[in-house]
Amino acid sequence: MAIFTQAQTLLAHGGEFGFNSNILETNLINQILLFLILIFAWKNFNISEGLDNRRLQILESVENSEKRLNEAIVKLNETKKQLSQAKLIISQIKKETDSIKLDLLTKDYNDTKTELNQKFEIATTTLKNRERLILTEIKQSLSFLALKQVVAKLEIEQETANWTKRYVDDNIEALKNLNLKDFKK
Repeated sequence: MAIFTQAQTLLAHGGEFGFNSNILETNLINQILLFLILIFAWKNFNISEGLDNRRLQILESVENSEKRLNEAIVKLNETKKQLSQAKLIISQIKKETDSIKLDLLTKDYNDTKTELNQKFEIATTTLKNRERLILTEIKQSLSFLALKQVVAKLEIEQETANWTKRYVDDNIEALKNLNLKDFKK
């Protein structure tokens, strides 16, 4: 802004531009001091060195990130490999489990079949024994009934024989009594 005011002053005095030799008016000392401060600060504060350091840090970070990425990829591949192995082991375990289940079911089936066959044989034997026992009881009952009938028949025949004998004896006695009386007279 000071330049504009100086330019207006120059134009007002005659309209020409020229060199102003007054050092205080032109702020030449301030500008030189400012320039020296900048040079001194530039030497102590080297931007290119800071940028180089920053660039190195960024490169180092990128390299570290790449290393971590590569490590992560390796770990991912290892994990995928372990997962596929785990899946393979799981499928083998499932197959073994199915095989064991089938074996157990077959064994249970065979054991149950054997047990049922044994029970059936025992039941068949028991029924045959009961049948023999019942047949024996029936034979004994029939024998007892037959003996009872024979005894009853024999008793009847005995009674008939006794009755016949008594009848004959009575008749003989009656005849003896009759004949003797008739013959005695």
